[in-house]
Amino acid sequence: MKNYLVYLPATTGQKPWECTATSSGYARCLPGITYPPERHPVDHHFTWSDGRVLKAYQFVYITSGSGQFESDCTGLKQVNSGDLIMLFPGVWHRYSPDPGTGWSESWIECQGPAFDRAQAAGVLAPDRPVQRVGLVPDMLAAFGRCHDVARLPWPNNQDLLSTMALHILSIVHCGTGTPPEEKHWIDEVVRAAQAKIMRCYQERLSMRQLARDLNIGYSHFRHGFKALTGISPKQYQLHLRLRKSQDLLLNTAKTISEVADILGFDSAYHFSAQFRKHVGQPPSVWRKENAGNGRE
Repeated sequence: MKNYLVYLPATTGQKPWECTATSSGYARCLPGITYPPERHPVDHHFTWSDGRVLKAYQFVYITSGSGQFESDCTGLKQVNSGDLIMLFPGVWHRYSPDPGTGWSESWIECQGPAFDRAQAAGVLAPDRPVQRVGLVPDMLAAFGRCHDVARLPWPNNQDLLSTMALHILSIVHCGTGTPPEEKHWIDEVVRAAQAKIMRCYQERLSMRQLARDLNIGYSHFRHGFKALTGISPKQYQLHLRLRKSQDLLLNTAKTISEVADILGFDSAYHFSAQFRKHVGQPPSVWRKENAGNGRE
């Protein structure tokens, strides 16, 4: 993905979903570079020494590297890959990647009553600005969709981008409300399950058996898994399979049937149906259109 940033006008009329996206972007910040790497508008640009204050909410998702964050409501906090930084209107803050690692950041900015109510309900809180989300398919897919939509011509992109901001807010909401001790235990169970599914994504895993192996009831396991990742364990396995299938389609000459068999699908028809449902095209068409483009 190439670095980009898009700024959109704040609308005067309120939409039914009560949220307006005003900015989105992606930046791969290499180790040792000056941060931020590109010039933002005056009301958004900042330096570490001065920090800044925004007029809107912003989610900043870190997908590689590490760094630090500080605000009026917190001390200095470590930020790692898989963390979501939440910024609030009227709250001074600053953040920066570690010069030794750099980082990759995706962000979306929005304003409106939907986010005001989320803050009033405690879903978002200025004293909890850094939330551990993890590199989960649902959040990665949500920001991936944001990047696709943001680069469409304005004004066609703004309404779509605004609803994506609400989708990201809903993912954040799924991670709140569980007692800290129980949440920590469930998170450990889910991470163990993720590791198992990643190792054996092509096998015909029974998610109920996986829950038994982890000493947790299936209903509790499925609920905890979805709360942390945004999707069910079975859907998580499917996302991994489809992602691997794209590698096989682009980088090997294997047939659709062979790819389906390697990845554990019941049949080529089942694989093609799932691929089309989630990617938007049949695998044969997707392979033809993407052949030779490389992977960023």
